Amino acid sequence: ESSDVEETVRRILKSHPNVKAILRYWGIEGEYRRPRIEVLWGATPDSIVYCEYGVEFELDPASLMFCLGNKFERIRTAAMVRSWEVVVDMFAGVGQFSIPIAYHARPKKIHAIEINPDAYGFLVKNIERNRVSEIVVPHLGDCREVAKQIGQVADRVIMGYLHNTVSFLPYALDTLSSAGGIIHLHSLAVRGREGELAAKAISTAERLGYKARLLGQRVIKSYSPSKLHVAIELFAIKQ
Repeated sequence: ESSDVEETVRRILKSHPNVKAILRYWGIEGEYRRPRIEVLWGATPDSIVYCEYGVEFELDPASLMFCLGNKFERIRTAAMVRSWEVVVDMFAGVGQFSIPIAYHARPKKIHAIEINPDAYGFLVKNIERNRVSEIVVPHLGDCREVAKQIGQVADRVIMGYLHNTVSFLPYALDTLSSAGGIIHLHSLAVRGREGELAAKAISTAERLGYKARLLGQRVIKSYSPSKLHVAIELFAIKQ
């Protein structure tokens, strides 16, 4: 395997001679979704800047997750948002969803919540870097606690987290305005059983006294041999 790695590094350096480092990602772990990495070549920089659909993201690649496989979903979500909306982003990271929404859709306000202090620091930087500070309000803390502080203001909630996301749905519902709103819920699903996610989300909402309707469901990408990254959209309103 070491010879294969060396050959891969050689090929990358030949086609991209200006790279500063080559990292291998082994997945993410823990509440803060920190990546497990291996430095194959060079010295890991303190931060990098990644550009996507006109938006710039600064982040530390060695300690923070940023999934390129969600690129189209981020711009697709931004295209759905209207200028009058208030958006709550419950797992904001470095601004993966919040900043493209602010930059392209220019909604009334976005509450961007992040529990990881390192990611939150880059979220604040990226808000300034992309000049959307008049739209995006960053919140450092657990989204379950911050949701209570924000109150019932949301027309749309983004739940860009993959692990047992439905368990956070009650807190997302608590942020919806009295007119109801749309929830974008991302989660892992077992291959061939993708429909169970929507059914579980709808039953959870109904149990809490909400009327819920499925608006859409998509497979974003393959996550592992047995699991898929799935996103659903629900409209929910308090009965």
